[in-house]
Amino acid sequence: MKQPRTMPRSALEYSIGRPLWVAVVVLNVILAAVATSACAWAYLHDTGSMRSMIGVLIAVPSLWWVIAVTLWLTTLSRRRVSAEDISRASASVPGGILLPGSKLVPAMTLVAALAAASTFAVVAATVSGVWRIIWALVAVLLLGPVVSHLISLRQPRRLFLHPRGLGSATFHLDAEVHWDDIQSIDLGVGMNNSMVLKVGVRPDAQSYRERWRHPFSRRRGVIDIDPAALGVDGTLLWLALRLYVLEPSTREELRGDRVPTRLLDPREALATTPQHVSDPVLATFRPEGGTR
Repeated sequence: MKQPRTMPRSALEYSIGRPLWVAVVVLNVILAAVATSACAWAYLHDTGSMRSMIGVLIAVPSLWWVIAVTLWLTTLSRRRVSAEDISRASASVPGGILLPGSKLVPAMTLVAALAAASTFAVVAATVSGVWRIIWALVAVLLLGPVVSHLISLRQPRRLFLHPRGLGSATFHLDAEVHWDDIQSIDLGVGMNNSMVLKVGVRPDAQSYRERWRHPFSRRRGVIDIDPAALGVDGTLLWLALRLYVLEPSTREELRGDRVPTRLLDPREALATTPQHVSDPVLATFRPEGGTR
């Protein structure tokens, strides 16, 4: 019988598996090293004719290194917050638990988009004829993602949990809803190819409030929660959210007096979560460092 795995950070890691995705990242590192060596050899072997290509010889391997580092940081790295981190953040918002988010993914995606646009612009300035137009057009098209992620970096990431419900700030919107108005919590794909928890809101929910902040997207009725951006194990967060929705008596632990250990401790979460709450989650994933 296939054993559940830990929740992946990216959709690609989810589809092909973590070991293969690690191999993809390693392959990109190798290719970046090969590109660096090849460009250096080409320049040193014939410096005179390659002098006009110096920009391309620097930009191409640099772009590959940026891509390799971006893939590693945004899909394989695991940022984890501590109870002290959450307590400090929660002190600024009394009456609940505040999980502070990270902007690593949009920042690295912005760097990768800028590196790609710069590389294609350098290539366009180096070549001639129709190729100059083609590469310049590709560079211009990349301005869309660059502008989008510049907007994204201005927005905070956070998740506020309190006895009445939750409030979330993400790439696209600020949203809040009461626990009793949540219809479902499923796994899905969010922005930047990340795996997110999609909180479905009842169509007639009176408590649902939203404020869309990004001009490039208009999705309604679903709140995306990115565990990786929040620095918590996605499986533990999924278990906790399902528990607060299905078992109203447990919501009292969100008053902010102390950080619920179920958000950070897999043994505590598995021991205190009823089977009817945990089964749909544990059939697919297991917490990091925990056993079923």
